[in-house]
Amino acid sequence: MRALALGLALAPLFPPLALLSPLFLPRLKALPRGARLLLGLYALALLLPALFAPEPLAFPLALGRLLYVLGLVGAGVALAEEKGSLAPLGVGLFLLYLSAFAATSWAYGDGAAKVRLMHPFHSPVGLGLLGAVGVLLALYLRYPWPFRLLLGLLGGAVLLLSGSRGGMLALLVGGAGGLLFRGRGVWALGLAGLLLLLAAGLDTPASERFFQMGLSGREGLWLRAYEVYAAHPWTGVGPYLLGDYLRGTLFGECFLFPLLEAKGLTCPEGLKPLGGLWQFAHNHLLQALGEGGLGGALGLLLLVGGFLAAAWGEGLLFSLLLAYAAMGMVDNPFSVPSPFRGEVFFLAGGMALARRDPFPWALGWAGAVALLWALPFLYLATRPEPPPPRLAYAALSWVGESEARLLGGEGYRVQVWLCGGKGCRRLGWEWPGEGTIRFRLPEEAPPGRYLLRLVVLSRHRLALRPLYVLEKEVAR
Repeated sequence: MRALALGLALAPLFPPLALLSPLFLPRLKALPRGARLLLGLYALALLLPALFAPEPLAFPLALGRLLYVLGLVGAGVALAEEKGSLAPLGVGLFLLYLSAFAATSWAYGDGAAKVRLMHPFHSPVGLGLLGAVGVLLALYLRYPWPFRLLLGLLGGAVLLLSGSRGGMLALLVGGAGGLLFRGRGVWALGLAGLLLLLAAGLDTPASERFFQMGLSGREGLWLRAYEVYAAHPWTGVGPYLLGDYLRGTLFGECFLFPLLEAKGLTCPEGLKPLGGLWQFAHNHLLQALGEGGLGGALGLLLLVGGFLAAAWGEGLLFSLLLAYAAMGMVDNPFSVPSPFRGEVFFLAGGMALARRDPFPWALGWAGAVALLWALPFLYLATRPEPPPPRLAYAALSWVGESEARLLGGEGYRVQVWLCGGKGCRRLGWEWPGEGTIRFRLPEEAPPGRYLLRLVVLSRHRLALRPLYVLEKEVAR
């Protein structure tokens, strides 16, 4: 038990320690029968589609994910059996926060206040989620009061300075969930409100993000992930392989954490073929559909629903799990392996399953999570559809500038994608639909046939909706 507590404290700074989690697989035997049934159904939903997926690596990768996830759940069971808690995690997060401030100051010097808080192996979005986790730990666990105060304040500061809207969403929804059992949820919501008030008074790029309405390019990833699911509705393409189809849609073919790139480091040639492993759909429902088809998505929903059902009545576990589930609308917070971010979700899920049998309430919670993750798409689907535009002309050149223009493009936004092989490459950012769209085709593209796609998006209050796709085949 001491070794597990020590590992939990060190893992935020040394994430590879989590790779030892399969050692806890035997602990799953102690779970109630319903919990073991839940994990068995998840395993079946993960492995069966992978057997028939189009990618040859789908099954071994699915098996690797299964062993890792079940090992993390087993570690959570071990914590619960030994009357342990997530308290050591707070110590690790406290040290992680300090290292984030130090790393950002080192990378940017006097300009650190003008950028989002970063870490060598965390994005600002993930760092913001871990800030929210630290706040919840400080509110629910009985640390010595000086450390409890420091952990809560530092966690809130990390969330604020990272500019993570997903992390703020997690804290708000997790705090609201805590209202069902204990008064700690009031404190969580109060602190979230205070952070938003502080953000409104600050004049920094990070604080301004909390009040920006937009998806930061996620609509393109959602469209591409849905297209992959539509092409493979029963099997998906396999765990960790969806990223190969998403590469270039929002980010480059391969990228590193922002702080590393700020210091001039770029993705080495040897890593570029693996760049899709850390590109995600930024929505857990679409990620699961693209990786495992309909069956894979149902298995993940059932697992998350079972965790929430088993955690019902336990303030910290329920708040943590609900916070992660909420952020799953706009990100992939519990995709694993990760820099010990998603692992916390499965540890908490294992602790919850050790408490009680998740059935029959797991089915209801699975439906609620499905609705939660589908909310962005339900919002966009209910927006009115303006009349479709037409492609007036496209003057294309592999050397120099190309241009295109739409008829009836007033009020639209346009993205330009060049598709070939598995993925699509986004050229530039966005253009107003009523003007001339000027872009450059990649001169380094190898000879072959490509599909030029003009993705036409309608503007709504909260997001852009991909509405029409105009296509033209081009050859090089």
